[in-house]
Amino acid sequence: MTGKKQNCWEFMKCGREAGGEKAGELGVCPVAVSPTFDGFNMGKNCGRMCWLVAGTFCGGKVQGRFAEKQVSCKSCDFYKYVHAGEGITRLCADEFDISARTHIGLVRKTNEDRYLIRKLPDGSLLLAMADGLGGDVAGDYAAEIVRGRLAGIQSITGGSEEEEISHLVQDIDITIRSEADRDEDVEGMGSTLVCVLLRGGVAYWVHVGDSRLYFLRDGELIQITEDQTFARFLVEEGEITPEQVPTHYSRHVMDQCVGCGHCEPETGKVALRAEDMLILSTDGLHKKVSEETMISLLNAESDLEKKTESLIQAAMDSGGKDNITLLLCKFSPAPSVTDG
Repeated sequence: MTGKKQNCWEFMKCGREAGGEKAGELGVCPVAVSPTFDGFNMGKNCGRMCWLVAGTFCGGKVQGRFAEKQVSCKSCDFYKYVHAGEGITRLCADEFDISARTHIGLVRKTNEDRYLIRKLPDGSLLLAMADGLGGDVAGDYAAEIVRGRLAGIQSITGGSEEEEISHLVQDIDITIRSEADRDEDVEGMGSTLVCVLLRGGVAYWVHVGDSRLYFLRDGELIQITEDQTFARFLVEEGEITPEQVPTHYSRHVMDQCVGCGHCEPETGKVALRAEDMLILSTDGLHKKVSEETMISLLNAESDLEKKTESLIQAAMDSGGKDNITLLLCKFSPAPSVTDG
């Protein structure tokens, strides 16, 4: 059974929740009463997303907007506690072996990538990866919203997996756009997203932007998602050829993102076979590491954690100019038992 998740006022013992011992003196903290992020990271109201809320009273003074409090919040013990608790890097769950890593890279000052590995109450696994867009503060904010909302999912109806996840992504899209419209500091923020629900030997996926989903089968790397970039549009219109895409400026111009206010998620599903491997990556990896290198490292005689580390290092060796995030998930079902 999953233990109760602590909200920030419980962890920090500030007494500023409704009815708290210091609520009369200092006022009720907006985190404790605002429903904006209710359920995010499985918290009550904004209790596990407090770093996104303006007007909190921490460190003996009133904190401002997210853009102003970003540095202080990231040094907070509660912020570190929530992110450490949700940021699983290695998991063996039933039929799946999972390894994930994120790295800030060698140039960026912040890491705007987020990933999520979550086991739902019915035993299904939810994997997700988001790459924030719009600058350090804005991208960080958008990716946090995406990750937090997905972390709050409790159930997905059987038979409607693609539709439900797609609708959820569209809801997150509207949430991010609304937040950006309210705060000029994060105007234009957005995020990519690749999300996979593993249930009954099937991988149901949803995708927006240019983070990618691949799978490795019998040593062959197959790209499942297609980047939603201006380059893709130009290819479809016959303006450029597929061979021109790797060096064309338009490959960096996003055509879709979560937060544009009208995102159109693409969905699909893949029936898994024993020893298939799913690969989720942000563009800091797959746009810097050649497909040949990816195939070589994924097929190497090493465990899943070593493969993850080797691929992250390959992206670093290419310059590490962007944040780099990778999640590997290997499907290893137990052999079926038949009568002899």
